Amino acid sequence: MKETNWKAGLHHNLQVLGKFKYPLAILLLGLVLLAWPTKEAEVPETTAAPEETVVVSSNGPEQLEQRLASLLSNMEGAGRVEVLLQYAAGPRTVYQTDSTQEVTDGSDEKTTAVTIETVQSGEGPVVVQTVEPTFMGAVIAAEGADQASVRLDLVNAVSSLTGLGADRITVIKLK
Repeated sequence: MKETNWKAGLHHNLQVLGKFKYPLAILLLGLVLLAWPTKEAEVPETTAAPEETVVVSSNGPEQLEQRLASLLSNMEGAGRVEVLLQYAAGPRTVYQTDSTQEVTDGSDEKTTAVTIETVQSGEGPVVVQTVEPTFMGAVIAAEGADQASVRLDLVNAVSSLTGLGADRITVIKLK
């Protein structure tokens, strides 16, 4: 008799909860997801650098234009392509430097570059950061620029590489 009362009570409770089963299932799923452990990203510790020297790289802009023109020439319908990129700031490399200050009769400052010796490349400066170029605009001259689909593909390709918006990229027909 106790067993039938227990079953009847359980059956009655399930019927009462029946109309709330979907909201309760979603709530339970949400609680499980909240309790699920996640891997936290480790933040590397940064140390204060004494000073930095910026040197502009010499072999970037023209090489990028040539590689981009070569790539775009391989697009279907584009034909021969020439590319001109206008740089807001060119690529540059930031090197680590040390600074010492000697005070005698006047103020005198001495700056030296920090170098590191490696087995493979010998002695060289310590690179702190390499800054990629930022662009102001682009002009693309292509033989197949009379087709709208080719123009769109050229603009999308240059936009994805340079980060420029479509309003800063001009496509013209090449003779």
